[in-house]
Amino acid sequence: MSLYSFLEIQSFFMGKVRLIYDETTNQFKEVGFAGELNTAGTRKVLQGALRYCLHGNKLFLPKDQTTISDNHRLCWGLIRSEELHLFPYDLFDIDLPINPLDVSTPFYGIGFGTMYSKRHYETKEGRIPVRNYISQNVIDNISENPEVLLDVNKEDFESLMAEIFARMGFDVDLYRSTKDDGIDFLATRINNKETKIFCVQCKHPDKAKNGRNRKAMSVATVRELYGVAKANNLDGCLAISSSRYSSAAKKFSDLKSEEIKIANEKDVINWIKKYRWEKDE
Repeated sequence: MSLYSFLEIQSFFMGKVRLIYDETTNQFKEVGFAGELNTAGTRKVLQGALRYCLHGNKLFLPKDQTTISDNHRLCWGLIRSEELHLFPYDLFDIDLPINPLDVSTPFYGIGFGTMYSKRHYETKEGRIPVRNYISQNVIDNISENPEVLLDVNKEDFESLMAEIFARMGFDVDLYRSTKDDGIDFLATRINNKETKIFCVQCKHPDKAKNGRNRKAMSVATVRELYGVAKANNLDGCLAISSSRYSSAAKKFSDLKSEEIKIANEKDVINWIKKYRWEKDE
């Protein structure tokens, strides 16, 4: 009996086949490890090359460890039994005649870690995929009446920015607000098969009182976030303020302009208006 026949019979009873897709070689690899991670472990994996081998809080790794040591682009895969006819060949360690990502249908028969969900939210129970971080009504109201942004609470402002970045095309992982370690969310983007991961922190100062201006984002905030990015070997950081940033913060960010980005209220409003709608709406 061929391996494919065995897997086809196995999947008939189990309903699905779990595997690792090696995008570097365009091959499927057998899963050698599958285990649940705690919050700290999940965050560590999210910040590295194996982030797409993580499904929720469960990490899937290939039996062939050389694919990891050689820095292959890997992601978990899930193929349901009724979709196996799309892959009429032995599954593992064979050059595939097609790119499986081209025929992937997320949330239905086939799913891969690189395209299953662009939005994840961290809860006490673990990391879960979500369809949206915030109500479309909130985005509509701010687009039409920018002053409404002042009425958004701090947690919703973080969710709002996470949603906007997802609409920009980033994969977003929104951290729990009580234990964010200086990071509100991670924003990941793949360009020309190169993965870039950025940490983002959002500042939403209280409304101005007694005629005073709202608090500006300080240079200390930007320095601290940059330190977090460097400590976690991330590609850069972005500090967002719904108010303004200090001249010292701008001066510091200009020193490392490729790694540090800062944004103020004007930038935020422009983003909300530009990405008010999903691309397919």
